Amino acid sequence: MTGRSKFLSRSVLALAAALSLSALPAAAQYSGYGSQTSASFSLGSGEQFGKDYTVLSGRYGRFFVEQFEASIGLELWRGNSPSIYKIIPELRYVSATGQTFKPYAAVFLSRTIYSNDVASHNSYGVRGGMYYALDRSAYIGAGLVHERQESCDRAVMTNCNETRPEVTLHFRF
Repeated sequence: MTGRSKFLSRSVLALAAALSLSALPAAAQYSGYGSQTSASFSLGSGEQFGKDYTVLSGRYGRFFVEQFEASIGLELWRGNSPSIYKIIPELRYVSATGQTFKPYAAVFLSRTIYSNDVASHNSYGVRGGMYYALDRSAYIGAGLVHERQESCDRAVMTNCNETRPEVTLHFRF
């Protein structure tokens, strides 16, 4: 990767993180949904370096308008070496249709950090699925995540594009 493309990818990631994080305190100005906070915990699986991982993640967000949420998340990939950590700013749409089932879709950027000497890099992707309401503020969700590694070196990475399942417990308060 050239110096210019590294600068550009880091700038895009920093801008997305700044926009996501700036939307969190700004959401406090709004009434109704804008004042709602969310927290999610997810469990999934993934593959990297030809090895299977268990993916644990947590996310904190704010609804800045009725159906749109800005959040910041952390993923931990465990079960193999190297350990993988991801910092993920995300924008999510949660449909208002229906009381019991709520479809969702999101776009995200990610900064991936490895516990060994593999260089950190960026990725981007989408996720989508369906929430099922357990009560007014708790949901269980099932969905898919599709992620593309930026500047993927096939000599190091075995998977530059990945689609993986996830199950989510989502709270709004």
